[in-house]
Amino acid sequence: MNHTEILSKTIKDFFSKKFLMLSFAPLFTALIVLFCLMLLGANEALHILKTAAEGDIGVNFPVLAKILSFAVTHYILTALIYLFGIFLVLVFSVIIGVLTLGFLTPIVVKTLHRKYYSQYQLQPVGVSKTLAVTLFIILKFLLFLLLTIPLMFIPIINVFAFNAVLFYLFYKLLVFDVASNITDEKEIGELLERIRPKLILICFIFYLLALIPLAGLFLQLFFAIYLTHCFFNVLIKK
Repeated sequence: MNHTEILSKTIKDFFSKKFLMLSFAPLFTALIVLFCLMLLGANEALHILKTAAEGDIGVNFPVLAKILSFAVTHYILTALIYLFGIFLVLVFSVIIGVLTLGFLTPIVVKTLHRKYYSQYQLQPVGVSKTLAVTLFIILKFLLFLLLTIPLMFIPIINVFAFNAVLFYLFYKLLVFDVASNITDEKEIGELLERIRPKLILICFIFYLLALIPLAGLFLQLFFAIYLTHCFFNVLIKK
C-alpha cells in the first residue's frame, strides 16, 4: 500500500463518528489549559509593569511611569504581551497536543488493528518502559533547548533553531507513541531503519500542520491514524 492509499484510508477513518469525536480531546484540553495560562500570564505581566512604574516595589521609575501614562503606550504593551502569549499558545499547543494524544493512541491502534490488521499480533511496549523512554525524550528536548539559548538572540536563526528543537520533540514522541502500541522495542528500531527518511518527511509535514492554530490540535488524531496504517503496512510486508 502506497502513501496515497494510506492517506485515503486515513481520511476515511478520521471522519468516522468514533475518531471524529475523539479528535476534539487534544483540541479542548490544550485550549482550556493554554488560554487560561495566557490570560493569567498577560494580566500578571501588565500588573508587574504598572507596579514597577508606580514605585510600589520599593524603587521609583519616573520615566517608565511617564511612558505608561500614555494610553497609546498601554495599548501597544498590551498588544505585545498578548501576541507573545499567543505565540506561547501556538508552541505549547504542539507539546500538549502530542502528550494528550498519548492517551488516545491505544484506542486508535486497537481499533484499526481489529478492523484491518488482525492477522498481525500486537506486541506493545510495557508501560514502565514507555514512561522511561518518554521521559528520556523530554529530557533530551530540554537539554537541546538549553543548548540553543545563545541562538535565540540571533534574528531568523532563532526561529529555525527553536523549531528544530520543537520538531525533535514532536517527531520522537509521536513516532514512539504510535509504534510502542504496535510492537516491541527491538522491532521499532528495525521499523524506523527501513522508513526513517520518509517518516521524517511525513512528520515534518505533520509538524507544519500542527503549527496551524486550532487545526493543528484537531488533526493530532489524524497523525496517529496515518502512522498506525503506515507502520502496520511496513510490518506486515516484512
